[in-house]
Formats: sequence, C-alpha cells, structure tokens
Amino acid sequence: MNLYEYLSQGVKHFTLIDPDKSVDYLRIARYALEAGTDGILVGGSLGITASQMDKVVKDIKSIANVPVVLFPGSLSQLTDAADGVLFLSVLNSLDPYFIIGAQVHGAVLIAKHYPRLEVISTAYVIVGDGGAAGFVSMSKPIPYTRPDIAAAYALAAGYIGFKALYLEAGSGAPQPVPPDMVRAVRKAFPRVLIVGGGIRSNEVARSIAREGPNVIVTGTLAEESPEKLGEIVRAIKQR
Repeated sequence: MNLYEYLSQGVKHFTLIDPDKSVDYLRIARYALEAGTDGILVGGSLGITASQMDKVVKDIKSIANVPVVLFPGSLSQLTDAADGVLFLSVLNSLDPYFIIGAQVHGAVLIAKHYPRLEVISTAYVIVGDGGAAGFVSMSKPIPYTRPDIAAAYALAAGYIGFKALYLEAGSGAPQPVPPDMVRAVRKAFPRVLIVGGGIRSNEVARSIAREGPNVIVTGTLAEESPEKLGEIVRAIKQR
C-alpha cells in the first residue's frame, strides 16, 4: 500500500514535529507512537536546514512503525529519508511564490535529487488566525465564520486536480477549524482531507473527526503536553 492509499482509509491521527521548536523531538515521537498515532509529519515554517531535516527524519524513522512524511515550509526541508512529501501550494496566499513559484523549484529538486519520495499534491488552505504559516506565506486567511468560502477553495482544488487538501488554522491557533467548515469542505472535496491547528482537547478532536476528514494533525499539543496525545488519538478512533 502506498502512502496516498494509506491516507485515504478511515480517519487517522498524525503528529506534527517541528525540528525548529522541538529540540527533544525523539521524546515527542516516542510519546506519539505509544499513543497510537498513525503517522508523523516533519517540518515547519522557519529555521530548518536541509541537514537538520535529514537527521531528524532518519532519527524518527529509526524508531517509527508508521509513515514519516515531510511537511515542508521551504525548499531546504526535503530529504529522501522520508516516506513521502506533502507538495504544498498555499491557495489563499497573496504572493504567487507560495502558490506556484516555490513549487517549480521544488519539483526540479525532487525530480533530480529525491525521486524516491512519494509526492502528494496538496492544496494548503489557511483559515482563522493562520499562525506562522499564514504570516510567512503572506496569506489572507479564511474567516472561521465562512465555511462557504472554504468550500469554494475546496471545489477549486478538486477541479485543479490536487490529491489532498490541508485545512490549516495555524500552529498554536486560538481555536481550531470549526466542524461546520470541515463538513462543508468534506462535501466539496472527496479526496484526502487533512485538518490541523488549534486542536488541544479530545472533545475538539472528536467533533472534527465526526465530519469525516482523513487526517487530524496535532502539533503544538505534542510539543507542550505530549502525554495528552493518547486522549486525542482515542477520541478520534472512538468518534
């Protein structure tokens, strides 16, 4: 089974590890794996070098029994040590560089140097606060109160041909993507749907899981309180 098929089946929990924020990333990874996470995303918005990314991924792969997937915030965050890469295009960025410019450079790098990576084209749609990702990518986040706009982006992503869509409230967001927005996007986008940002409780995780996304991501919680990951994973599985 390839990575995309794996992501397509059921509702999964992925743990996001940002090497720039998590010095003790292996500790977080161990907590996540013990909690039953279904995969680990590695990446961030700022301050990660290619050599650092390569080492972090290899270290995590040495203990992981689940896919380790790149979630790159820049061209330097690529390594063929991972199982795959979310090839992100920030659809609601105001800067064409984050919609297609970086992707042109990244495509050449992957084709030349990382051909073994499974590439999953991913529409990245930022909502609410947007966090560091929204700021760095110069995005105009979709208001929490406008699921119709999010659904319109989802329709566009589907017609363009993206294999996945990532609804992102941002790292450390004051509130997560609302369930009604997840519901609207799920209806408009039948492929892999990923939701992350601001998910800190099992109640919130369960409410989002009930709307049928394929992957729910927790990052800040994993950094600050990794011992709580088990509650989140159980809430998703028992939705």
